[in-house]
Amino acid sequence: MAARTQQQYQVRFAWGVAGAGRIAHDTHLLVWVDVLPAPRDHDDALRRTVAALPDGPEVVLGHLGNASTVAERVTRLQAERGDRCVVAIVAAGADHAARSDAADAAGEAWDVPGSPDFAVEDLLAAGAVLDALAVVGIDHTSPEAAAACAAYTGLRRATKHLVSASEGARELDRADVQAALARGGELVTLRA
Repeated sequence: MAARTQQQYQVRFAWGVAGAGRIAHDTHLLVWVDVLPAPRDHDDALRRTVAALPDGPEVVLGHLGNASTVAERVTRLQAERGDRCVVAIVAAGADHAARSDAADAAGEAWDVPGSPDFAVEDLLAAGAVLDALAVVGIDHTSPEAAAACAAYTGLRRATKHLVSASEGARELDRADVQAALARGGELVTLRA
């Protein structure tokens, strides 16, 4: 059986640290998409996550408000390189560990600890980044990336509602969710 890879594509998409390990080889930029981070220990958790990501690519934080800024960063990298910039878009997903007791109590199955659960907010934000890349002409995307982009473009007008109504949002204070949705276009570099 062939290894799961998206190596032939300029723009790739996966979930979580393990997914980053699969798709980030030979990339120049890794976009870690995390829309609704838990406010309690967010900075420490983000540092641990970045440390666990594959060595090599620059790592930036992606969210709904900075998709165009990420696309601008990719075009600048391409200009600096004089060649294609290979990009890994990685959706953080939801952390199972925090939910395993609740899932057990509800009689629901949960996957392997450490693997991310689906988070609609991260899928839609990853799709927004992918759509912004396509707008600037960077569209040699994997099927996985194309599907994430289509999720966003198909639901673009409902994105804020879907995020605020998501499982992840219901676990946070409304003010934290509104702050996450209001984030601006700044580019946060997590690792240069």
